[in-house]
Amino acid sequence: MFGLFRSDGSKGSSKKSRASAGASAALITALSIVKESVDGVPAPGLKGAVGGLLKVLEIIKKTSENVDDLNDLSAHLNDLSDLLNSVVKGKYETQYAQDLDECIAKLTSDIEKIVESCSHLRSQTYTLRFLKAQENASEISRVNKAIERAIQTFQLRGNISIAQGVAEIRQHLKRLPVHQAPQDRNDPLNVLRSYIADARFDSASRKFVSRCFEGTRSGLLQGIYDWAENPHAKAIYWLCGLAGTGKSTIAQTLAETFNRRKMLGASFFFSRDVAERSNVHLVFTTIAYQLSLFHEAFLTQISAFVRKYPDACSSMLETQMEKLIIEPLRDVAEHPQVVVLVIDALDECADERLVQEMLVLLSYAIHELPFHLKIFITSRPDVHIRSKFHEDVMKSVSEASLLHDIDLSVVQHDIGLYLGHHLRRVGREMLMDGTWPPQADIDVLVGRARGLFIYASALIAYIGDKGYRQPKQRLHILLEDKRKSGESPYAEVDRLYRHILQSALPLGGAWSVARRLQPMLATIVTLLDPLPVKSIEKLISVEEGSVLPMLSPLHSVLSISDNPAEPIRIFHKSFPDFMCDPERCTDSRLLVKSDLHHSQLALHCLNVLNINLRRNMCQVENEFIVNDDIPDLDTRLEYNVGPRVLYACQFWAAHLKNANPTTKELRNAIRLFATTKLLNWLEILSLLKRIDVAIASLEAASDWYEVHELHVHTLFSDCRALILHFLGPITKSACHIYHSALPFTPYCSLYEQFTHEMHHSIKVLLRGDTWDPMLATLKEHTEEIRSVQFSPDGMRIASGSVDRTVSLWDATSNTHIRTLKGHTSFVNTVCFSPDGLRLASGSDDTTIRVWDTTNGITIKSFQVSHYNPQISDAVIEAVAFSPDGTKIICGSSDGSLHLWNWTGTTESMRSLTEYRVSIPSVCFSPDGTQIAFGTLDGNICLWDANTGSLVSKGQLYCESIHSVCFSPSGATIALGSSNGRVSLLNLSQKSTHVTLGRHSNEVWCVSFSPDGLKVASASSDSLICLWDCASGTRRVLRGHKPTVYSVCYSPDGSRIASGGSDCTIRLWDSAESSAFGWSRYPVARDGISLKGHQEGHRHRVIAIRIAIRDRQIQIHSRDSKGFGFLWRYKPLKKEIHCNASKEVPPQFNEKALNASKHHTDRHIMLDQTSLIYHKPRAIPQVRYTIAILPYPDITCFQCSSNFLAVGTGDRGVHFLDLSGAVAKVERYHRIFMR
Repeated sequence: MFGLFRSDGSKGSSKKSRASAGASAALITALSIVKESVDGVPAPGLKGAVGGLLKVLEIIKKTSENVDDLNDLSAHLNDLSDLLNSVVKGKYETQYAQDLDECIAKLTSDIEKIVESCSHLRSQTYTLRFLKAQENASEISRVNKAIERAIQTFQLRGNISIAQGVAEIRQHLKRLPVHQAPQDRNDPLNVLRSYIADARFDSASRKFVSRCFEGTRSGLLQGIYDWAENPHAKAIYWLCGLAGTGKSTIAQTLAETFNRRKMLGASFFFSRDVAERSNVHLVFTTIAYQLSLFHEAFLTQISAFVRKYPDACSSMLETQMEKLIIEPLRDVAEHPQVVVLVIDALDECADERLVQEMLVLLSYAIHELPFHLKIFITSRPDVHIRSKFHEDVMKSVSEASLLHDIDLSVVQHDIGLYLGHHLRRVGREMLMDGTWPPQADIDVLVGRARGLFIYASALIAYIGDKGYRQPKQRLHILLEDKRKSGESPYAEVDRLYRHILQSALPLGGAWSVARRLQPMLATIVTLLDPLPVKSIEKLISVEEGSVLPMLSPLHSVLSISDNPAEPIRIFHKSFPDFMCDPERCTDSRLLVKSDLHHSQLALHCLNVLNINLRRNMCQVENEFIVNDDIPDLDTRLEYNVGPRVLYACQFWAAHLKNANPTTKELRNAIRLFATTKLLNWLEILSLLKRIDVAIASLEAASDWYEVHELHVHTLFSDCRALILHFLGPITKSACHIYHSALPFTPYCSLYEQFTHEMHHSIKVLLRGDTWDPMLATLKEHTEEIRSVQFSPDGMRIASGSVDRTVSLWDATSNTHIRTLKGHTSFVNTVCFSPDGLRLASGSDDTTIRVWDTTNGITIKSFQVSHYNPQISDAVIEAVAFSPDGTKIICGSSDGSLHLWNWTGTTESMRSLTEYRVSIPSVCFSPDGTQIAFGTLDGNICLWDANTGSLVSKGQLYCESIHSVCFSPSGATIALGSSNGRVSLLNLSQKSTHVTLGRHSNEVWCVSFSPDGLKVASASSDSLICLWDCASGTRRVLRGHKPTVYSVCYSPDGSRIASGGSDCTIRLWDSAESSAFGWSRYPVARDGISLKGHQEGHRHRVIAIRIAIRDRQIQIHSRDSKGFGFLWRYKPLKKEIHCNASKEVPPQFNEKALNASKHHTDRHIMLDQTSLIYHKPRAIPQVRYTIAILPYPDITCFQCSSNFLAVGTGDRGVHFLDLSGAVAKVERYHRIFMR
């Protein structure tokens, strides 16, 4: 019976033991995985605790046969293993947070307790384990439950930590500006990244802006609503009024109402206190963006055009209007009947000329769109705006309403309603008698307002200040302050502002408080872009947390948000006007001396830059990436750079320009900035897409510092030249300031100062000593160019060509804007009107065309009737606008001279003279009273522009006079003649003329510099000469072949444009430091000596080959005339030998010559001017831009063993050592892309 029991029990025991063994093995495996997982967890005791638990369970395995408990325990330990594995996998991505460390520490402690409670099992003998089998089973169940509780506690603590983190992230995202939210890069509307969200009527920054109180302005508002809905009413409504009359409040009310009625297409509220909202170049991009959100059909069309013209948002105003608004919406099939645009505070735009241009473009858009476009505009009655609306073109499409001419009783009634309602609301909030204030007091205040709503608004804010809570006392103080007779309309506003400021000064210690308050107020008033509180504190170096308490009594004039990230804003622009005027702000303790505080702010900005700027502040991992591809760039700029550094980068020079007096500290700060931070500053501006700020800042700083220190002045000038020469690479990628611009900089102060920034960049083996003055080559015409002209603002260039067309160019980006077609023969001359909105051109087809430069449409065409019928092919040789733009003069090849009086709607023409010889050049004097022209028989004639009578006539030379030009003062005329002579004629002493010098061939054009100190001349000898009027010395510019027909200075004198028979327009830097040499006659530097031939090719380089032999690199180059050079570079000896030879190397067969134009080595290729390192078979494909070469006309190149040779059409041969840059790219790829 005993044996039977053993037999049956043996079968059951065998099954259970096998199951128990399987569960135990799984449990041991789970614990082993846990032990391996905790290697990466920063909890020192956790690995030991799990190891102890593993040993305990190995003992339990030998005694326990409870399979269910072992399986449960194994499952719980697997869960623990998964948790710890998920923690370890994240260790390379994020730092462990403090709360995660606490969770792991708690888990470690729990496991250690479990191990300690099980430690007695280790000492049990086999017999004892057998006798206590039941107790051991209970122990396993207890361990199972303990581990389960530990896991649950770990998970619960982790979930709580995650919830807290999510809440913090949500709070942070709420503080982020709307336009910084992550965007889909595939969305074409993201190209309109320059739109200004804050300019919209309902933006977060305008939450404190008031709208018209119910019952006020009712008649005016209803009239505007009727205008908007009337399809026959004029398209533009201009509401004009003095400061404080409530224009912005009316515009806000209208925008809200039109938005509710589904009529508001877009709104733009200008503000001079916010740099972006005072920039006209951002208006049309903002309007286009809002229009795309207004209507689905608009979105489709605008998106399509943005894809087609991605650079339109950074182009000129007319290009933006044409490509972003008119062309997309011109043929839209579905559209609303009426679309309203609201534009407020037009007078707060920074550029008066661009405001006028914008108005013309808006009036043009009205006629081009298929729906009724209504535009509501408000502004002060500033001269430049008023004069534009009074022109015939604007009068025909606009109507005006003058707020300050509205009957005063109507305005006072509205102000009375507004004051009564809000003052009684204040009384109720302060638990005062319902009859306060008496109607008599309200009537007194209404009378003092003098029709200015700003007075009523500021008064309500002052009396109802909840921090003061004594409205009755404040009202009494205001009423007791009696007005004086004969005061200005703003006297009451000034008196109110003085009371508000006085409230911020305590009765005791007012002087000490004023000393602390004045710098803070002066900073807020003088800032060119508002800043948050913390940024202001750091900028002006005051104690943290000290600004808000000082400004708290000034909530009636300042918008101070509870959100520390929100900037402090000024409610109304009349407050800074008051603070800076000593006749209005009579408290000398608080008066802001703007020039003094600009000086202090300039110093503060420079100190911020000198302390904080460094290379790669945004921590961009890939230095070979372009700006548009940097992830989260806006967030990086905000958190890595910060608002105060961004402000200082953009506005230090603007403050410096207005600074007075000059201090030693300011000069020292500028010197430190120029010698250490100049390139880091350019890097930030490139990321901000504000390189235009850099050029203006350098010019202002260079002018300001020139009298103090030559070295700093030279650094600023060199930096300006670097921007002009490498504008493309710098704009495209901030890092290419160091990788592309600096390596190709000639030996100059800037290069020597910042050589240390070029580590691991390409090495240029042949480098010049001076800047190449040629900035750009523009090519669009197919035939020779006869005339080039800068627009009066220097933003555009016009060119006339033998190909019968006129072209307009963007002089900033050097891009072609549009081609004007209409002439049927050669275009010989072009001339801008003084406002830049019209362009006159003269042609061989005997017509003068006047073009609208904003849209390219012909406004008027004049047919010239010639005097001499014997000359059948008489042509228009010269055209000029008068300085006031009302007259056009033209000279013809048959000797006739015609003058048109033309205002755009009326015209009259008369012939001034009828010569027998051609008149190739004609011009007005700067004051518009005289006309000068030269003839082919050598005569110089002066005519009275008003009477048409001859003033003087004389023959200076026997040769033909091809060109005449007045000096800016009108006292001198420059002459260019057929025998190459360049002369000056003094009009005060008509017999006195001076020959500056001669070309070797005839001179076709002369032009004075804006300062009148130099004359530029263009000649058939392919030269442009710049003559010093005082000394007669000349500087030569070479580039055109063979004839230069036209030359002119830009209005600021910084650039020169020229056109010639090679069908190109060339732009030149007019600075004296620029001279030819670095690309055509290179010298070896950087420790490398150049031996042998010193000049290089004299003709276009067409082929280049590389061979590596005997530890030297041999380069054969050949030009279009078959002349060759052998260049031998010896890296060890650091020498370059150059030998000229007419023998063509055997490598230059036709096949090799063609191959050299397109050759790349295994990993180096050239994409236009971008030098690319690529591995096309890699996954993902490797493609990095090592550098952007400054050679616009690359004809041939070859790369071998990280050595690149380049030949160019301007006779240049260039050698680059790429080894350092390639090594850096490969190192980056190994670290960041594996």
